[in-house]
Amino acid sequence: MTELSFNPEEKNRLFRLNMQILADAFSEHDQNVTFYSQNDRPCLEGIRLYKKGKKLYSRYVYLLQSADVDQTFLDYRDVDFIAVGRIDISCIHPSCPVIELKSGTDFLNAFELVQEIFAKYRQWDRRLQYALASEHPLDEMLLASLGLFGNPMFIHDTDFYILSCPRYVQGMTVWERDSRTGRSMVPLSLIHDFKADTEYLDTLSKKSPDLFSAEQRGYRILYVNLWNGSRYEGRICVDEIQSEIQEGNYLALEYLGQSIELAIKHKSLFYLSMGNDMDRFFNEYLDGTITDPQRILNYLYFLHWKQNDRYLCLRLETEQRDINMLSAAATLGHIETQIPTGHAFLYQNSIAVVVNLSYAHNTSSEVISSLAILMREGLLKMGASSEISDFMLVPQGYIQASAALDLGRKSDSMTWCYRFDDYLLEYLLKKGREEIPPQLLCSEKLLLLKKYDDNNKTDLYHTAKVYLELERNVLQTAKELYIHRSTLFYRLERIRKIAGIDFEDSRERLTLRLSFYILEQKLET
Repeated sequence: MTELSFNPEEKNRLFRLNMQILADAFSEHDQNVTFYSQNDRPCLEGIRLYKKGKKLYSRYVYLLQSADVDQTFLDYRDVDFIAVGRIDISCIHPSCPVIELKSGTDFLNAFELVQEIFAKYRQWDRRLQYALASEHPLDEMLLASLGLFGNPMFIHDTDFYILSCPRYVQGMTVWERDSRTGRSMVPLSLIHDFKADTEYLDTLSKKSPDLFSAEQRGYRILYVNLWNGSRYEGRICVDEIQSEIQEGNYLALEYLGQSIELAIKHKSLFYLSMGNDMDRFFNEYLDGTITDPQRILNYLYFLHWKQNDRYLCLRLETEQRDINMLSAAATLGHIETQIPTGHAFLYQNSIAVVVNLSYAHNTSSEVISSLAILMREGLLKMGASSEISDFMLVPQGYIQASAALDLGRKSDSMTWCYRFDDYLLEYLLKKGREEIPPQLLCSEKLLLLKKYDDNNKTDLYHTAKVYLELERNVLQTAKELYIHRSTLFYRLERIRKIAGIDFEDSRERLTLRLSFYILEQKLET
């Protein structure tokens, strides 16, 4: 009877049960149940045994004996209880939902039943996360949900084409095949009936799950509409054919709808509308094989993105730089759950992410922070591009992310995210060294000064370096070098005469600083 536990990463996107789901489960097990459903809300992550005097948390439901309940329970707010035996409900504050089980119910069996319910829904939630990155996410999500709802399910789009119906059951509507597309769809006769039915027309504006009466089909249908912003995209239907629809199904269907909206937005509608895989598009786009601007704009249109939105590119790798396909599927699903305005995909043995920052008015820092737990627990490293204001520059943005990741790995930094802005200087010097050796990228005057020091055992090279680092502050430089100001002036004059360095020239100062960086940091060739 181990208590269910969830790590912080799981809590970022986690299906939380309400008491109605638990009450339904007890009723299915032939329990005599009374449910006081006041203030019932989806907040539950597990079950605990009630102990008098111990602090209670709203994320747990507490199992207790009816004898435990007294007037002190009025002090509890927003806490859920399951009581074995009859209780005086006036002792419970109205903010606390209560399930009352009949007297004589086995206490341990009740505890184990609740644990099994939480485990079942947690497993279902995991399967939904994995399905997000699968080849057929809608089918996978409905297959994972059939046992939960106990009835056949299907999804259709705005034109009544069937997006998914993984299991047909006798008594369901028989789909027609569209001769133009070869796709399954709701029969035209039924579509015409719907369009003339005021009850159906009223359902099109619903934002939460609801029931469609049995008048049209002879059985009730639990449904939830799918939305992309304010635009209706279709709906999920649960046909009440095999078992009675439970009140708790409403909450589960709402959560399923949110997951499917992610899948539709990123994958399924593109398969159906354009006949292309979005992963393939992004891979070809980053490779440079897609050059037709109109084709790129067409994809943007179906993504509901604009060319001049703000974009961010990310590249993720494991410490071993080997993306395991099973773990990658879970990782891709988690990323798209955390960043619903982005698309994650495998690219050249790494995970690539393109994020639209304008869609939810995000900042780069917010997006990166949302992946912190995944990165640390998955031993991942990430490179992040600068913010990009033109989708046509996304391939170059991914080059930035890749360069930041490569340079960050070679640095002594222990962080998990490397931003291109922090490695801009290293990148510029690295590109310069690809054609010219480091010593030829340095100021000839500085090399002359270094040679003079080597031959004459002087310290003019170091003096010039400190003087520039301290922004030509005479007092601070003299203090740092442990010399008098007059000595510093003498050395600066020697530097001018020996190497011809003009510290008043801003361009020359920049060249010298870069040269010092190349020589002192010993960057790889």
